Amino acid sequence: MSPAPAPKAADAKPALQSVSIALSVLEALAVAPELSLSELARRIGVAKSTAHRTCAVLTTAGLLTRTEAGKYRLGLRLIEYGQLATARSPVGEHALPLLVELRTSLGETVQVGVPAGADIVYVERVEGPRALRYSSDNSRRGPVHRSSAGKVLAAFVPGVLEARLRAGLQPSTGYTIVVPDLFRQEIDKVRQRGYARSVDETEIGMSSVAVPVRNGPDGPVVAAISMVGPTLRVAGDTEASNVATLHNAARRLSDALELGEYRLPRRRR
Repeated sequence: MSPAPAPKAADAKPALQSVSIALSVLEALAVAPELSLSELARRIGVAKSTAHRTCAVLTTAGLLTRTEAGKYRLGLRLIEYGQLATARSPVGEHALPLLVELRTSLGETVQVGVPAGADIVYVERVEGPRALRYSSDNSRRGPVHRSSAGKVLAAFVPGVLEARLRAGLQPSTGYTIVVPDLFRQEIDKVRQRGYARSVDETEIGMSSVAVPVRNGPDGPVVAAISMVGPTLRVAGDTEASNVATLHNAARRLSDALELGEYRLPRRRR
């Protein structure tokens, strides 16, 4: 996971300093599973007493929880906020019924992701009937260079590629592209063929293909639809047909975003 950097507490105006400290605490715990009060204070650059007051407020609000060992970790209230943000995302709202259809057609996990700085955030996902679970603890967000959907966003959304290169190309497997020049070449290929592929780059044995989604037929790229599953079922002999199915779904979602609605077709009686 690579969360967007929060503003440092020391750089904030006095009136916003408490908010800045609270954000820094959350960002620190987004990177580390749990931290002691002393570790938190050191990481965000504030006095231990200040960190204690901030953590007390966040814990009362359910945004943090304290372990039996006295350390802090992110609270369950954040899950509720995340679910609300996903449900209220325009892309996610229109994508869900289409993804249900797409999952039935492809038989694999399908998802829609949107850009978040140097990362991709999956606002909607429908698991396939034969789906294998991700090993990642937080597969809703990840760096764009490791996934096909992330590569699509790096190729077609201004600023995403450079943001990822500045943040670094950390490996997930031995197949992850970690050399900047090679990643640029990969993104050029994505632009040329109109879709992206990720073969064993996030997890060994798991691959994906993805296509761009536009805000209207001629609008800017705002998201990516991807299919994820075992490498042989996704990037094998069926890759071309999988991509064609995804392109069709992307066109329908683009139309839905332009019209502001999407409905499942009625079943014939």
